[in-house]
Amino acid sequence: MKRTFAAIAACMLLTVSAWAQMGAKPGAEVKKLDVFSGNWTTEGTIAQGPWGAGGKFTSNETVKWMSGDFFLVTDGDYKMPAELGGDGKGYSVMGYDTDKNTYTMDSFNSGGQHEVAKGTLTGGDTWTWNSTVTYGGQEIQQKTVIKIVSPTIYTMKLDISLDGTNWMNFMEGKATRK
Repeated sequence: MKRTFAAIAACMLLTVSAWAQMGAKPGAEVKKLDVFSGNWTTEGTIAQGPWGAGGKFTSNETVKWMSGDFFLVTDGDYKMPAELGGDGKGYSVMGYDTDKNTYTMDSFNSGGQHEVAKGTLTGGDTWTWNSTVTYGGQEIQQKTVIKIVSPTIYTMKLDISLDGTNWMNFMEGKATRK
């Protein structure tokens, strides 16, 4: 079994290496993600709802291009009301899947959550990210809309749904590039 895994890993490494040597460069769709690069501070409000009283949240993120400029990597920390998990750290990777013609984001946090989101860009300034997560055994659909206001500001709104039809606001905020 160890030899099989080693052989698969070696083949994957050779394939990636050969692709890189062919001069693969990020396409125009990937470069659109650059709007998120930099150091950001986000402030916002979590709405009152079935999850509790809500309250304020803040986050600080450093967003950088991974070597090769195909993926943006975010490393950050956040502060939320204790009943919603409290303070923590997060890590995400954004990219573009040319085969599926969609933006992708994998996010992980210190609370043990992993989220996979698919994104679209409309009008050159509005990003919509859709995902499904499970909290306490309940599957929840999420839709985050990010509106680029200027090169240094964007707004975001996260809505959730238990059935894919009825949506309620979970949080809204504003991010500012430092």
